[in-house]
Amino acid sequence: MDHAQTDAAIAALVSARRSRTRITSLPDGSHPADVAEALALQDAIIARLGERVAGWKVAISKDDEVMRGAIIGSRMLQSPASLAASDVPLLGIEGEIAFLFNRDLPPRGTDYSGEDVAKAVTAVVGIEIVDSRFQDYANSPFLDRVADCMSNGAFIVGTHCPDWQSTDLPKLQATLRVNGDIAVQKTGGHVAGDPILPAIALVNTLRKTVGVAAGQIITTGTYTGLHFAKPGDSITVEFTRFGTAEMTATR
Repeated sequence: MDHAQTDAAIAALVSARRSRTRITSLPDGSHPADVAEALALQDAIIARLGERVAGWKVAISKDDEVMRGAIIGSRMLQSPASLAASDVPLLGIEGEIAFLFNRDLPPRGTDYSGEDVAKAVTAVVGIEIVDSRFQDYANSPFLDRVADCMSNGAFIVGTHCPDWQSTDLPKLQATLRVNGDIAVQKTGGHVAGDPILPAIALVNTLRKTVGVAAGQIITTGTYTGLHFAKPGDSITVEFTRFGTAEMTATR
């Protein structure tokens, strides 16, 4: 994309966030052509919004390409949280394990080991709220959704688990409750098997540029699948013998 096309894409997504409206599509000619372009758009959007990056969600493609979606500071909330449903109308809900960084892992020329990352973090229970600036989330081009912070709407930080390494994370039992009723209950099923693996991969992508700062989080994907809530719903995610996170989507 040229400068004008890039600016058109940034302006469209920034306007959608500020106005809390949904767009049908990015302007003609302003669709990112690859992951690098999509991530560059994402970074420019965060800068234009004047937001700080409180953390990232991470996904790894079938080609082992590491993708991240920024979680902006104003949408990182502590459990129990209340969030207006009108701010995140898609209201996609995912129960996740995230990692809170207790110290910096700054840019450097070589990869961090798994042990380096594990020593730097505390595991936390979280709820990712999936939202979109596009009217047709499911059918919008994948790279457009990557540019849109990988469809992150908010993140709810629940129980902190400093001794997480003594737990078999791939075999955690996850329960998602809506208004007290069980909507999903399953054991394991994280797409990466162990959620620390995509966190390590993202650390070693970010160490080439900005690194990871103490206080930021990386959330690593759903155990519960994507469930759609409604305005007024109260949501609880529980990982058995590990912790919980709670939120209400206020009307």
